[in-house]
Amino acid sequence: MGESAMIGTREIENEEQKVILSLSVANPSGEALSRIRELMQDKKYAIDFVRILECAAANEVATICYENLRTFDNVPLEITVKLRNAYLRSVRNNVLNSEEMLRILRSLAKGGVEAIPLKGSLASELIFGNPGIYPATDIDILVRPGDLERAETIVVEAGYSKNEGLSDEDLLLSHYHLVYRKDSHFLELHWNLAKRYYHIPPDFWWEESRRIDYAGISLNILSPERYLMYAIFRLFDHGFKPLKFFVFVSRLIQKYEKEIDWEKFRRLSGTCRMERLTVFTLQLVHELFRTQIPDDILRIHVRGYEYFKKRILAGIFGGVGRPHFQMFLYTFLLDTPGEFAKVMTKRFFPGMGEIRLRYGLPSSSKKAYAYYLLNPIMVFLKKR
Repeated sequence: MGESAMIGTREIENEEQKVILSLSVANPSGEALSRIRELMQDKKYAIDFVRILECAAANEVATICYENLRTFDNVPLEITVKLRNAYLRSVRNNVLNSEEMLRILRSLAKGGVEAIPLKGSLASELIFGNPGIYPATDIDILVRPGDLERAETIVVEAGYSKNEGLSDEDLLLSHYHLVYRKDSHFLELHWNLAKRYYHIPPDFWWEESRRIDYAGISLNILSPERYLMYAIFRLFDHGFKPLKFFVFVSRLIQKYEKEIDWEKFRRLSGTCRMERLTVFTLQLVHELFRTQIPDDILRIHVRGYEYFKKRILAGIFGGVGRPHFQMFLYTFLLDTPGEFAKVMTKRFFPGMGEIRLRYGLPSSSKKAYAYYLLNPIMVFLKKR
């Protein structure tokens, strides 16, 4: 079922932003495309197509914008060409990324390691039904904590090397994935899909996982409810940007609309103490893209909704100067004041391992103690 989209949000400042949001919907209805066409032809507005291109590229939605715009006849040729080139680059990169991911998954399976591929090139084809719409960057794979050491051996034998300068002990205690590189490929081995803000046991993600056949091999995938939780957590963890992550959440709901058990989803979210975050995100995705969300979720009052929405839209379309300060504000989306206090304490006074990771310090650095003392101030000043 296609989603109808024409954005009426008050905080959308100009027509270009409305066009970008409307074009970032997977499988828009014919009616929605007609309304976009009318907006672009409205003589009262002079659409800045260069601005649309720049903003779409910054938010990594140029590919889906091209897919929805390619049949329009009132788009400047140079804009269409640039959007098409972005789409073709995405197809090429995704195909190469997918082939490499499948090679790694086969090696892991041969070595007796269960794995679940996450998002990326596989999501572009399985979730969006198009190999170029969702541009992939990394290869993300989830393994069980008990299989992590064996998985590391397998990926190293496959030609990957670990990032130097980062302590394995720091990563294992304070992070949730290890990063490897081979040529132009970046591989992330995850043993959990949530960190710091939500204490979710690693086994949670494997419950009710299912198997599908893809490209001649049998793959594990997350259950629809957990996949949606992961997508929302990832959106939050990246400070609610770029727009590409919102598009993924919206399309995931559209893809599994007949399979998601919403009562189970809310129960799981509540158990993991992320119900407030999930409700807020689902309401915002509904408002931005008219994604179909159950009425009982849309009726829930989220305190501060308009404020958070305004901040998020400003970040999407105007950039964020102090992302760590923004994350401080978004942390108020945690379920209880107690949870907020716990997270803030850990943000200001984390373990030394996290200090080294946060500021890119080697495990032997004596500077970590100075950074620890200055961290309560520096955490708000960091630009990255």
